[in-house]
Amino acid sequence: MIQSLKLPSHVVKMNSSFSSPAPMICDQRTDLQPFFTHCINEAKRKDGLVYSSITFETSYCDPLAVLEKIHTNKKSIYYLEKPNDEFSVACGDPIEKGTFNGSQRFQEAKTWSESFLSQIHTAGDNQVAGTGPTLFLNATFENNPSDPDLPALQIFLPHWQVLRKGGTHYIIVNSKISSSSSPHALIEDVFGTLQRFNELHDRGPIRQTFKKVHLDQPKESSDYEKSVGQALQAIRDGKISKIVLARKLTYRTKQELAVFSIAHDLRNKFPDCYTFCMSTPDEGMFVGSTPEILSRVSGTSLETEAVAGTAPRGPSAGKDAHLGKTLLGRNKEVREHRLVIDSILRRLKSTGITQCKEGLPRLLRLANLQHVRTPLRATLPEGIHPFDALAALHPTPAMGGSPREQALPMVNELEGFSRGWYSGIAGWFDARGRGEFIVPIRCGKINPGSLTLYAGAGIVEGSIPSNEKTETDWKFEAMLEVITGRTTLPNE
Repeated sequence: MIQSLKLPSHVVKMNSSFSSPAPMICDQRTDLQPFFTHCINEAKRKDGLVYSSITFETSYCDPLAVLEKIHTNKKSIYYLEKPNDEFSVACGDPIEKGTFNGSQRFQEAKTWSESFLSQIHTAGDNQVAGTGPTLFLNATFENNPSDPDLPALQIFLPHWQVLRKGGTHYIIVNSKISSSSSPHALIEDVFGTLQRFNELHDRGPIRQTFKKVHLDQPKESSDYEKSVGQALQAIRDGKISKIVLARKLTYRTKQELAVFSIAHDLRNKFPDCYTFCMSTPDEGMFVGSTPEILSRVSGTSLETEAVAGTAPRGPSAGKDAHLGKTLLGRNKEVREHRLVIDSILRRLKSTGITQCKEGLPRLLRLANLQHVRTPLRATLPEGIHPFDALAALHPTPAMGGSPREQALPMVNELEGFSRGWYSGIAGWFDARGRGEFIVPIRCGKINPGSLTLYAGAGIVEGSIPSNEKTETDWKFEAMLEVITGRTTLPNE
């Protein structure tokens, strides 16, 4: 039995009332009786619910492999991985959830999450980002999505969470505790969950061969080139300076789409992107691999970036370099990229974030495409919550347009469909103020018998409708090549 140790004050920043002994390092020999007894007493004192979060360091664990083995269609799951950053997380079985709609959804979520985190009692070492109490977030592109089953913003605390950070692996087990809870039952649940994952490790990975799927011609919701033409007229009339228009392709198939095998292929093909897989019981599986980061937060540091401008990769080193150099210097792309940077800086300033440094533009080279990316780093003033930045940044001009107030209603009108999670927000944040938020693009939604893909392009002065449609075709390839095993990209 490991001796119980008192947690240092920084570990319980969000939970200053907790002062009883608790383990600093937890493993399967740790005595959790005093910890859970204290939590139950707190629930009695408050005449309500409290929550616990216990972090265990474990042996090698692939979060995606865990999902592959335990997922059922009626369970909500969440997976996010960036291989080149050696970061991967998966979680499931929400024990508490907040949902929010309308224009004030981020402000309401901020209030809810701050209150909720204050009710969580923490055990185990949570110094690594993503350990300890960690909330997971999904937000739609729209403030009020047309699907009544899809909230505009949802935040949840999972029952279990598997994390790989660098070369270290963790299992986090969260519990809901009432005054009538039994310490014995809570302990049994925690160690039962640990044993469940340990047995998965012992059996090794599932050997599944992903059969590439044949897809018939897709159904498209609108005439994209006509919509781009209408957008260009609005730009010429001075109503907007930029608008991002997306396409939605729906394929029917009788073959099963192996979601986790698709995610595995995506993470291998795009190691510098965030591969993601998310689901709710009624919304199917949402999977993709995005190069777009909305923000990364750690303490008072906030990082974001502008990604705008697209070109294909070349079939040779010389052609590839030429396409990249052309992308960096083409007037249309330079103008589009500058609009995105200026808008981000303006929106951050509106929240009180004024100390922002702009990095040098560089090429972001992916397997099939290359983009222009400019990193931005800011300091969060006291009193500014990460959600304040999210509300200001979402959607960026790279996803919506500029000016935002004029562009967004036009997006909905010209596209003719609700984007939902596409070009929304997905991410996580923990009780110590650390988090990452991505923009889900290069993605698709998988339901039994169907596949829906999304891709968009930025329209500015000088855009040519046929060229913009070709750019979206390039972006569809990220998913299509993985699913079908074929590419239609030109060699030149």
